[in-house]
Amino acid sequence: MHSPTKIIFKGGGSLLLAISLIAQANAEDKSTLKEHAMSAVAQEKMSTHCLGRFQVDLPSDAEYIGGNYEYSFATIEVKAISYEAYQQELDGFEAKLKSTKHKSGSALLLKKNVADGDSRVLSFWDDYNSTILINTYGYRWIDGMRYLVRTTPDPDKMEIATSHVGNILSHLSARSNEVPSTPGFCIAHGMISDEGSSKNESIKARFRLKSRPDIVIDIATKRNPGTPPELLLSRKPSVFSALGVLGATLSGISTLREGDRKVGGMPGQEWLLKAPNDDGHQAHLFTWEAPGLRRDALHPQVRIDLQSANNDGGRDPSPASLTNQQMLELWESILSSLRLRPTNGGQAAEVGKPSTQAHPDSILPLGEFLRTGAICPQTGYWQCPENDVHGSTRLFRAGDTMPPAILKRDLSFVERLRGRSDQHSTSTVWRLVRYEDSNASSTSPSSAGDDVIQSSSDT
Repeated sequence: MHSPTKIIFKGGGSLLLAISLIAQANAEDKSTLKEHAMSAVAQEKMSTHCLGRFQVDLPSDAEYIGGNYEYSFATIEVKAISYEAYQQELDGFEAKLKSTKHKSGSALLLKKNVADGDSRVLSFWDDYNSTILINTYGYRWIDGMRYLVRTTPDPDKMEIATSHVGNILSHLSARSNEVPSTPGFCIAHGMISDEGSSKNESIKARFRLKSRPDIVIDIATKRNPGTPPELLLSRKPSVFSALGVLGATLSGISTLREGDRKVGGMPGQEWLLKAPNDDGHQAHLFTWEAPGLRRDALHPQVRIDLQSANNDGGRDPSPASLTNQQMLELWESILSSLRLRPTNGGQAAEVGKPSTQAHPDSILPLGEFLRTGAICPQTGYWQCPENDVHGSTRLFRAGDTMPPAILKRDLSFVERLRGRSDQHSTSTVWRLVRYEDSNASSTSPSSAGDDVIQSSSDT
């Protein structure tokens, strides 16, 4: 996700969330907010894009200009290339690895796997002196696109990494602009088919409007490996002192809107700002961010930024091409369209909305939430976002009282001498992730992973 401490509006394009709490934000002129009530922006055609496990609607002239994709501890790069050029590039790279020596006396190339004529996995030393890490690169060409899957395993994990990268390539398929109707993780021009089982995945994608090149849209998601991050607005005071470097520009910062906002059923917060950039132009930065849940592919961190007066990439500085009201209209059309991608041919579901999956003895649908202290109305496996010592996913039976999460902490030497407990409890929220008789193949993606599943009787 974007760094919360980046503040300088470099070239008008940075304007990233690091702007701190302003004691009293300047009020916007109300007449400006009312202008162009039915502007052309509100009438623009929208196109649906698939990003990770979500889909979002952007203006039809929004052009993808770059991004980063990580999946299952590997980085994925995509490049348009002809088949002939792909073969030349890959053959040339392999020949170089074979002809270059490592200090051990062998070639840099350690292992090669070929699944078919268009796919190849190479594991190799990075250079002559490498001893700690190796590189594993997986290549595949599909319909004019070269997909490169990269990871850096320890030398003793080379065989596992080679197989793992090959497995990712085997589940990779090309796509153009369509939104797939099957489960998987969307990347630029492709999708990795899975059931949400990846323990590590993230995207960062940037779009620019062709008709208004100063307007930039950034979308990022990241699966939480542990406790979700601090809320967007609560981070404002943490960077307050850094605002001093902006000097005179502080008086030009104004907040159009801020507060809690639920999007697609997913709790989050928005912060809509207007501030001067390096070129003296007033620029907008609209941000919405959801912290997500712990280890949940369908509830990751999600962030959307909408910027105006952006001149990243050496573009000529220019004022914002949209007014406040037009930016607000564009923001609403984009943000309100964010939803979990459907995988059953039906409509996209709200991200936080309970599943409609039926169960003959069920009272509650999957996805229902209960707080600590509530009486469990449904026998099944419930998951909390904390790293509970008894397992973050546990079996509770109807009538049980939902417990707090029990967390472990490090004790000081004095605390150990005094016999202090290394465990403490904290209130939490439990979510129903599967029914008692569900098998592993039918569990929701959010219940997959390395969580320990234990009965509440073990408490």
